[in-house]
Amino acid sequence: MIEIIKNWINKYRLHLLVWVIFILYESFSIGLVFHVFGNPITYIVHYIIIIVLFYLHAHVALPWILKNKKHIFWRLPTVLFSEIGAFLLLSFYADQLLILKHILPNPQPLTLNYEYNLRTLFRELYIIGYATGYYYLITYTIEKRKTNELEKQRLNDIIYRQKSEQELTKAQNAFLKAQINPHFLFNTLDFVYHSIVELSPPAADAIITLAEMMRYAIDSDKMGEFIPLSDEIDQVENLVYLNQIRKNHKLLFELQYQEEVRRFYLIPLVLLTMVENIFKHGNLTEKNHGAIVKIYNQDGMLFIETDNLINNQIRPAGNHKGISNTEQRLKYAYGEDIVFSYKATESNHFIVRLGIPADLLMPPVSPLKALPGIDK
Repeated sequence: MIEIIKNWINKYRLHLLVWVIFILYESFSIGLVFHVFGNPITYIVHYIIIIVLFYLHAHVALPWILKNKKHIFWRLPTVLFSEIGAFLLLSFYADQLLILKHILPNPQPLTLNYEYNLRTLFRELYIIGYATGYYYLITYTIEKRKTNELEKQRLNDIIYRQKSEQELTKAQNAFLKAQINPHFLFNTLDFVYHSIVELSPPAADAIITLAEMMRYAIDSDKMGEFIPLSDEIDQVENLVYLNQIRKNHKLLFELQYQEEVRRFYLIPLVLLTMVENIFKHGNLTEKNHGAIVKIYNQDGMLFIETDNLINNQIRPAGNHKGISNTEQRLKYAYGEDIVFSYKATESNHFIVRLGIPADLLMPPVSPLKALPGIDK
């Protein structure tokens, strides 16, 4: 309870200070002018009435009067007359009670005569005037605060928009660089190819293969949502060819696939990621432990299986992050109907197995061909 009172005093300390100053000023001014100082209880009772009237007028009456400007002409006089009448009656009966309790001296009977009403009315009107001024002051303060908040929000929006424009400009510049750099690279590779094709045909073939793979990787985001599996198989063969050249054709790697699987459509960079994982983490030089990739269609499912010896001289990086990301992409594209597993065996082999329902891998249908009446 004490804490609640402290919080209330702290919240309204300015109001309390102003009322204390006002009450002291008014009481001492009247007392010095008329040489009359009343009982403190008299002051307390009348100032309670005044304070209640003040806040009722400022927080209840005026907002109701001004809520609908069409009705001001009748609401304003109605409220004023009601407030004046209520203040006169409350002041009169308060004085009657104080006289009855012998707190307020008054040798003659108290009546609602002209003099009493005029004195009370004067006090009522200037309290209403103060309350009206207070109402417009707090209204102005609230509106000013709202304006400041809106201005602050507007400035924040401008700053955010400028930052967004800067980020967009950076992204556009990066995109342009990404457009320029590959062209420069491909032109350079083309120049190197023509320079060495007569001197070293195998090296020239390697350059052309590398350029084809890089173009495929760069254009992967433009291929569409699904691509023919035959394209990825071709790129896997290119990848195998380049790695064999690097290792003087000593890598033990075998790619097996049924010709019919080339017609399936798959999300990009699935097979390629699985094969890259073999070259990155596998040991392809041990006899009887060569890496193998199998792609086949069985029981209405497309299966891709890889098996390779783990290279223990290479510290695992990313905890098979590439394989995990591929799994997430596959589940997003095909749902939970896929089969995807990977594990390390006791013989130190790493095996990955992917199965996707074949009916999910059909060629995408052209919107025009899908319309009734259009020849397929």
